Amino acid sequence: MAAPAGGGGSAVSVLAPNGRRHTVKVTPSTVLLQVLEDTCRRQDFNPCEYDLKFQRSVLDLSLQWRFANLPNNAKLEMVPASRSREGPENMVRIALQLDDGSRLQDSFCSGQTLWELLSHFPQTSPWTGSPWTGSRWCATPTWRSGCRPGQRSCLMSSLS
Repeated sequence: MAAPAGGGGSAVSVLAPNGRRHTVKVTPSTVLLQVLEDTCRRQDFNPCEYDLKFQRSVLDLSLQWRFANLPNNAKLEMVPASRSREGPENMVRIALQLDDGSRLQDSFCSGQTLWELLSHFPQTSPWTGSPWTGSRWCATPTWRSGCRPGQRSCLMSSLS
């Protein structure tokens, strides 16, 4: 990881389970998981088996450095993970809110792709057909996120 432009920059010191410290340079957009992975790579540990702790708190590894509320030169500690972050057993609940206010919800394995999630909802919705075939599901599509009509990767969500 490179230091931020301008020479200044933040760093964090991570105490590994073997008693060795590793200093990682961070930028405001560095994700805490990257800090853990960098330390584990250098110290030959599996990052899936560890969390980072600051003082008495286990950190949310999905946060960027700027949102973690940590001081410059913070001293972090690698601790055994309380639960696994990977594997098919991790389930997430996804809700798709439609323009009419209705919601489609279901549980998915954390390893599934966005395409698999979007493909699943037309099959479980009260409307028959696929959103990609012109059924009632997408009779009047609403284009979001700068998508253009005819672009199949966009989410079509209107039911009018």
